[in-house]
Amino acid sequence: MITSTGINEVQLSRWATAPSETEETKCQNAVQRIKDAIENRFNSQVSVFLQGSYKNRTNVRKDSDVDIVARHNDIYFPDITGLSEEDKITYNKLHTDAIYTFSQFKTDVQSALESVFLAGEVERKDKCLRVKENSYRVNADVVPCFTHKRFRTPYQVEAEGIEFLADSYARIHSFPEQHFENGKNKNVQTKQMYKSIVRIFKSIRGELIDRGEITKDLTSSFFIECLVWNVPDQGFNESTFYQATRNVIVQIYNDMKTEEKYSQYAEVSDLKWLFPKNSTKRTPQQAQQFMQLAYNFIGYK
Repeated sequence: MITSTGINEVQLSRWATAPSETEETKCQNAVQRIKDAIENRFNSQVSVFLQGSYKNRTNVRKDSDVDIVARHNDIYFPDITGLSEEDKITYNKLHTDAIYTFSQFKTDVQSALESVFLAGEVERKDKCLRVKENSYRVNADVVPCFTHKRFRTPYQVEAEGIEFLADSYARIHSFPEQHFENGKNKNVQTKQMYKSIVRIFKSIRGELIDRGEITKDLTSSFFIECLVWNVPDQGFNESTFYQATRNVIVQIYNDMKTEEKYSQYAEVSDLKWLFPKNSTKRTPQQAQQFMQLAYNFIGYK
């Protein structure tokens, strides 16, 4: 089965496959050394774990960097936006601010990494600490964070995730553990098609970027993963990647036409909307544009 642009089932199968054992080893090398450095400094106060494409097994060869979370377990950022005004007053009476600031924590994690890596190998970025790649490890983005707690009442936590304060002062939270579980379940329900098709789209994204047809800003790897997760399971029920990928493209493209459809798209964690109101971070138009480009790139008629 060959399309007009030469993208066939064999090529799609290659893109659907996880990175090679060599890439896997280089990822593991980065993870272990970073984990040791942080745990030696903080002991059980800080949990170190993976998030992102490598953790979720949706990484591709051109996007095989690892994301590592360093979460302080004794301090948290509260989310009380869902509480009534009366409950917010009650919550504030029950809790006091921590003395140890997030900025201090990020600096201390940076110091722990710099104590084991060579000069210049650790770079402080707005949202993370980058440990640069070399011949035996890949780039690693270390994300220092506190626990994020979403409160249902002043006394009851509804969901826990992670949250950090960027150097630019933006507050960002996510739910990586729920993301991982939901992605794993989706993959089982679709007979391993979900993650394979995510890798196909990420590979196409890389090809389009290399050709100068899109920029990285059009759609992130995370955005792709979330879009595909929202497609009903029956859309993946095909014997070929060629047909299943087409089903997914058409479903997402059509869903992006109406607010009734796209407003129901959630992040893979199922705890945040993918297109929150009044946000321009991601738009249905970007999703639709990418799906059209992917459709044309593969050569569907």
